[in-house]
Amino acid sequence: MATKAQIKDFIAQIAPIAQEAHKELGKVLPSVAVGMACVECGYGTAGSCRHHSYLGHKVGSGKTATKYWGGKFFTSKTSEEYTVGVHTTINAAFRAYDSMKQCVFNFYELLNTSIYKGVEAGTDYKTQMQQIKTAGYMTSSTEVSSVISIIEKYGLTMWDNLDAPALAMPKPIPVLYTVGRTYTLKSNMYVRAEPRGRKKTLAELTADGRKHAYKDGAGAALLKKGTEVTVKDVKMGKDGSVWVEIPSGYICAANGAGTAYIA
Repeated sequence: MATKAQIKDFIAQIAPIAQEAHKELGKVLPSVAVGMACVECGYGTAGSCRHHSYLGHKVGSGKTATKYWGGKFFTSKTSEEYTVGVHTTINAAFRAYDSMKQCVFNFYELLNTSIYKGVEAGTDYKTQMQQIKTAGYMTSSTEVSSVISIIEKYGLTMWDNLDAPALAMPKPIPVLYTVGRTYTLKSNMYVRAEPRGRKKTLAELTADGRKHAYKDGAGAALLKKGTEVTVKDVKMGKDGSVWVEIPSGYICAANGAGTAYIA
């Protein structure tokens, strides 16, 4: 469950992007886009956020890349409610993006296609949410009411005023990692005794770690690109960086700008 701080930061991060997308592509109210994102990705805490997927946008039948989607996707289990009250778990392909902006703009791009011609501009957020549901964006029987509740609870309609002064953008939301999951190094990485701490030597790594490492000219150990590591703990740096503890020590999983070093 997202904390109050995570909720505040997520809304402040995505709302100006929704405003920008609305100015360029129109129709969908920013409050609706933000409210849907809050529900679809748990205020930025869901595993899908690692792929910058914040709006639950599936690949669909047409896998042709668009202006705001390059064709990348990932598969994940999801619950669908084809019949009210009956939940079915399926494996689905979801669109993956390089940034939050791409995700939000592709959402607006989708809502401007013929599939969603029933979603009308100039209507209120309650009407738009019901129209999006009717057009088939989601199967959940409760998502419309959940989004409306979030819009009202957090005053998201303030973002529908496109003439309102832009708010200061917070630091990018860091890539999230899950304890117990295994990830792969995208580059050679130093192993440290603690986040931003002393670099460990080869001898200080576990036996398995030494099999996948080498030492630099100063004797510090580097795990090789492609090495699989299992996360034991996750810590946040003051600069927004993410550090994960692995059996051999700590490695930097993502920097403060959100660039991921393990995936």
